[in-house]
Amino acid sequence: MELQKLYFSAPTPDAPYYFVKAALTGAPDVELEVAEVRVNGVRSRDFSVANDGAKAVPAVWREGAAQRHLYLRLDWQKGDEFDIELDLKAPGAAAPETLCARFVADGEHGYWNKAWKYYASHVLKETSGRARVQEPVHLVLGLYMDRLTDPEAELRVVEIDPATGAAAEVRSQVYSSSSWDKWQNINCQPTTTVQIAFLADVPANTSKVFLIFYGNPGAQKPNYPTDLKLSGEGYGLSIENAYYTVNLHKESGSIDEILPKSRPGLVYCHHLETNGALQWNPGIYAPPKTWMHASDWVYPANFKVIAGPIFVMVKRFDPIVDYEEVECSITYTFYSGNPGVTVESNIDVTRDLDVVALRNGSVVLNKETTGDFVWQDVDHTVKNVHITDLPRHPVKGMVFDARTPWFAFYNRTEGNALGVLNLEFGGVRREGGLIEAEPYYYLHWGPWFYVSRPIIYTFTSNNPQRVMHMTAGTSFFEKYQLYPFEVGRGEAEYDDFTPLADAWALAAEPLSKTAAKFDTDARVPDEWVPPILVSHFEELVD
Repeated sequence: MELQKLYFSAPTPDAPYYFVKAALTGAPDVELEVAEVRVNGVRSRDFSVANDGAKAVPAVWREGAAQRHLYLRLDWQKGDEFDIELDLKAPGAAAPETLCARFVADGEHGYWNKAWKYYASHVLKETSGRARVQEPVHLVLGLYMDRLTDPEAELRVVEIDPATGAAAEVRSQVYSSSSWDKWQNINCQPTTTVQIAFLADVPANTSKVFLIFYGNPGAQKPNYPTDLKLSGEGYGLSIENAYYTVNLHKESGSIDEILPKSRPGLVYCHHLETNGALQWNPGIYAPPKTWMHASDWVYPANFKVIAGPIFVMVKRFDPIVDYEEVECSITYTFYSGNPGVTVESNIDVTRDLDVVALRNGSVVLNKETTGDFVWQDVDHTVKNVHITDLPRHPVKGMVFDARTPWFAFYNRTEGNALGVLNLEFGGVRREGGLIEAEPYYYLHWGPWFYVSRPIIYTFTSNNPQRVMHMTAGTSFFEKYQLYPFEVGRGEAEYDDFTPLADAWALAAEPLSKTAAKFDTDARVPDEWVPPILVSHFEELVD
């Protein structure tokens, strides 16, 4: 028998690690179990075998297979030598037979950098038929604590070119890490949990491997270039990238102004009612208390900023002013090289409350920069209205389905537009029946223009005195993007909103991510370890 090297390979979507592929030749036509593999005298459990191209689990070369292949994970660089030993066991044999081979790595795109001892593999898959350019990706990694010292300094993200196997470092941002080290035994090992973000380029309908390297205590924290700029003090921050400058309100931290770079001098803002913020909600009205919004916060106690080369994130969390029964959180995320501003919010009703209005998803603009409105209806048609042709405050201008993918305020004369990508909305009621919410958005205008998502809203109905119950233990989550962009100009109805439709399609179906793949550490038991249970339960019994 002989183990014949076929080739050394860089990571591929099917085998997302550095490996050698070898063929078993001259073996008898019997079943052969690969009982153990050793590389340079050290046992390796990171291998697989295939029979005529089909992976075999357990690792058995089948009788009758025309081709018997071995895929062995090896952190190789060109010129590296590997002594490989395979223990092969035939049915009925008293002891395995050891097969030995020496391979010299001759590939062109080997291990990225040996100063980094370890890496985790992720495969990103594009599934919608649209090329992804600098798409934000967030990963959570659990790493053995003794394998890294300083996550922010050590971690590197490397993309593998699917055509050539060449490796290239890409910009990344480590933004959270925590370690657990309560004990060490067969069930648990000290672990560091790390969150990392990067920007990925993946062609349409393809998959691409990204490796997260770690384990280099001598590494220095990288200083990646970025178009993101963070300035200002306290809550009144300014966040800038290649597409916009966003100014936050100096007291509440809500989005106050959006200044698109494509239109110098143009400001999307409100600056009329309450404190004039562009993004008001969540908001609530339960008479005799006054109507309040998250934008009415004055220096909310829970305020956090995370900043780096990939994103700036602003997080706020507090009860709504005067409403201790309703807690809410709002997170803004601004990405490098990305025209969208992501808004995420939670509403948590902690005590029973009867309300006239509970709303979210607001965008409030003055009348100077816009005048027209467009939306893609749930029947997939694009519809336009001139806002002031609609009924005026206090009557709703119009309602449209809460499932609409996107909508926008725009100016058909000047061609500027501010879109909203409707990405997620959901809720949970922990008691008292199913979740309930109004099934629409509404467009309203008076001295201003605005859109809002009602959850409970009787205020502008034909019976506005109704007060409706909201059960304690009810929560809502919403995610959308604010998206400044350009459209065509002209007095005629303009219905080519492809940039906004494409942006929604990309955001609504992000890159698919596989689970992380690691090398198997020596401390991992050979046999499956059952969890710690109250009573015995045997999962392996048929």
